[in-house]
Amino acid sequence: MDELIQGLDGPRTAQQELFYDLEDAAAVIGWSVVELTAMAAADRTPSEAVALMKICALLTGQQEKISGYAGEVKEQRIFRSSVI
Repeated sequence: MDELIQGLDGPRTAQQELFYDLEDAAAVIGWSVVELTAMAAADRTPSEAVALMKICALLTGQQEKISGYAGEVKEQRIFRSSVI
């Protein structure tokens, strides 16, 4: 196992940074959806609950897009040559 993890302590490449940034953004959006859903279920007026659920639906769509982009980066279909 030790031979599998050698050489991983160096700086990330621009490609790795992009991938991890996208994965992190998708995770934050997913967490937000969970929190907003809980808020919608907790003693909200019907109109507030509907508004929060609409926001959740929009965020879920964006999360799926960002996760897809991360997959494309991992497959090297999207490439970043330098860190911005």
